[in-house]
Amino acid sequence: MSYRGKVILCGDAGVGKTSLLARYVDDLFSEEYIQTVGANFLIKEIDLSMIVDRLDIKNPKLKEDVKQKGFKLYFWDLGGQHDKLFSNEYYFVQAVGAFVVYDVINRESFDNIDFWISKLKELSGEIPFMIIGNKIDKKDERLVLFEDAEEKSDLYNVQYIETSAKSNENIDKAFESLSVQILNNLK
Repeated sequence: MSYRGKVILCGDAGVGKTSLLARYVDDLFSEEYIQTVGANFLIKEIDLSMIVDRLDIKNPKLKEDVKQKGFKLYFWDLGGQHDKLFSNEYYFVQAVGAFVVYDVINRESFDNIDFWISKLKELSGEIPFMIIGNKIDKKDERLVLFEDAEEKSDLYNVQYIETSAKSNENIDKAFESLSVQILNNLK
């Protein structure tokens, strides 16, 4: 049996959570915006077996187990409407990792990171998570500075990565990095 767990993508509506997931799981990107109501659910078998020796996984026995058994993550893309969050709170339960996503051209989505992280900690406990600044392909419209986002990630002592689902920039890097953090957190 492979290692498995639930990873949630949370953040305000319209920040690109669905696009990040569609790009990573199916290598697709759509310009059309369809708001997620509730949650989307996707599975991706993370094939770390080929690169596990290059990864910074601290437990040597775990490395061998991953090579043999695989690593499967179930991704839950949560709707970002604050007023409907009460109906989505159970999606946070038993998560093993998370992305807190904001849009680099939407300052309010960045300002709401604290809200999402507090919900994550309240409902999921102390799990590995990363802050993701999405839509970096729109650099001329950018409203959140890289330095501000790094400062926020330092405050929470988590990794920060900027991505673009549209141009497929840093998508694999973000998902693989979180996978390693999840594996290193396994007991």
